[in-house]
Amino acid sequence: MIRLVLLACAALVISPFAAGAFPPSDAPELAARGDYAVGYSGLTLVNPDQPDPQSGGRADRSLDLAIWYPAKALPDQKQEITYRSPTPFTPTIDPADLPAEITRQGRAILDGEPVRGEAFPLLVVSHGYQNWTSLYSWLGEAMASKGYVVVAIAHRDILPVNAMVQQLSFATTVAHRSRDQRFVITALQELAADGESPWHDLYDPQKIALLGYSMGGFGAITTAGAGYDPASLVMQSMPKDIMQGLLEDDAPPPPAGVKALVAFAPWGYQPPFSSWRPEALARITLPSLFIDGDLDDVSDYAKGVRPLWQAMTGSDRYLLSFQNARHNIAVNDAPPELKDYFQFRERLEEPVWRTDRILAINIHMITAFLDWTLKGDDAARSYLDVPTPLAQDGVWPIGQGEQVGAALADEAGASAGYWRGFHRRWAVGLQLEHLLPSADGAANVTGD
Repeated sequence: MIRLVLLACAALVISPFAAGAFPPSDAPELAARGDYAVGYSGLTLVNPDQPDPQSGGRADRSLDLAIWYPAKALPDQKQEITYRSPTPFTPTIDPADLPAEITRQGRAILDGEPVRGEAFPLLVVSHGYQNWTSLYSWLGEAMASKGYVVVAIAHRDILPVNAMVQQLSFATTVAHRSRDQRFVITALQELAADGESPWHDLYDPQKIALLGYSMGGFGAITTAGAGYDPASLVMQSMPKDIMQGLLEDDAPPPPAGVKALVAFAPWGYQPPFSSWRPEALARITLPSLFIDGDLDDVSDYAKGVRPLWQAMTGSDRYLLSFQNARHNIAVNDAPPELKDYFQFRERLEEPVWRTDRILAINIHMITAFLDWTLKGDDAARSYLDVPTPLAQDGVWPIGQGEQVGAALADEAGASAGYWRGFHRRWAVGLQLEHLLPSADGAANVTGD
């Protein structure tokens, strides 16, 4: 039995100039804001009687959801909002020296009236370890404006205030990421069919994508159908009864209605923590888009993320790699209250890439991927099936003295050999690879 309560949203209206300009002027084509106004609301779901590593028994598990959706813009109603969250914990700074809360300015209408009459595809977002939902406002606002309902789960990670609590915090995350995802997906499907629910008929319960970042990706790989290896180091450290239903021999297939997987820097395949066997990963048949930095030293791009992507031989899958980027390729930049602390820049930003550039490219690629997998737009794949795996190898010749200005590459004409939707000279530092499903697990690469 699912219990739910309305969540009071931590948001308020702000001045017209405060939200800033996103996407930036050098964003690729599909990063542009869509035609819909964006609403923002919240919900709390309660999953009863769940395994609880903290008590060693069982307890109800409460999950807050942040929801972005297509909304009706009333006359003179502005899309201006401030998201508020408690300041995140970091072990090297005394909490007394930090502000009590952080803010993120955005473009949405608090509890705006939803657009009715069309069941939109649903994107469920699962954050990384010790993340929070407003770190994904860039994604929620962008995709809602394009005709998606985006639901981000707040997983309530335990604060790792000391070494002992850190072990408990990590164990709780391992035990609950996939469970939380499955529960929320099932609950949202039930709410879509409930005529008394305010979310009734707003989204299509059979057109769902799951997006996970880092530990959210750790859970998403198993939610997509690959049970954890019980002999792995991570699973050996967990009580066996807590992991029942998630291991390779008893993990169910993905929830009905889930049609696609987006994995940002998924944790858990790098040695010595490899948590799935290749045979389990081969069971995943969902089309997949992986995104990571090729210098990721948290999930380990070379030994973890890339081999994980290669091992999913049952999936039609893409891998977008940001060259010279590390792990922080999925979240907003450090909030204004924390910009002066390197610890938070290191945790949320990249040393080489601009955050707004990364997020704009992510929106471009995710839009193409979800328009194909959830909306059935086969033409959207032309943005993914790039003419050269390395962006800088793309060809867009022009005559002497010719200027193209802000033109974007298209499928035809002089720009046909360039990554579609990117500005000339600006598609650099990126690699996009494509592996087709193969029964024998052999590499089958397109785009080169």
